[in-house]
Amino acid sequence: MTHPYQVPQPPKRRTLRTVLIVVGVVVVLCCGGAGIGGFFLYKGVKGATDPARQAAESFVSDLEGGDADAAYGLLCSGTRGTYTRDAFVQGFAKQPKIRGHKVNGVNVSSVNGRTSATVNMALTLDSGFTDQHMFTLVKEDGAWKVCGQPY
Repeated sequence: MTHPYQVPQPPKRRTLRTVLIVVGVVVVLCCGGAGIGGFFLYKGVKGATDPARQAAESFVSDLEGGDADAAYGLLCSGTRGTYTRDAFVQGFAKQPKIRGHKVNGVNVSSVNGRTSATVNMALTLDSGFTDQHMFTLVKEDGAWKVCGQPY
């Protein structure tokens, strides 16, 4: 005997599909957030290191071009106190000539209110030798200046 009235079946639950959709949305949001955060982190680091890198490159470019007077103007006050302009120019004249350079790394730090940077460069000399040189820079009057051993 068949029943004239059939009991309706409950609708099938699609729990797996719902869970996968929720997980997919969470993954997309996390990846998007990480990408955006990474972009702003990169921009912040680049903004902090670019001025120091540019100052070191200007100093080395002046040395490459043989303009020791211009390079001397990019030295910090402490280093200018150690080298007179004439002593710097004479010392520069005795050094191997720089024919090219490449920045390998820049690090900027602030300790006890004093901002400083180190710029690592590969200096290609006229002999063909490549010298790895670490330039120390400090911020004086809002501008980056090369300190320490200049060449």
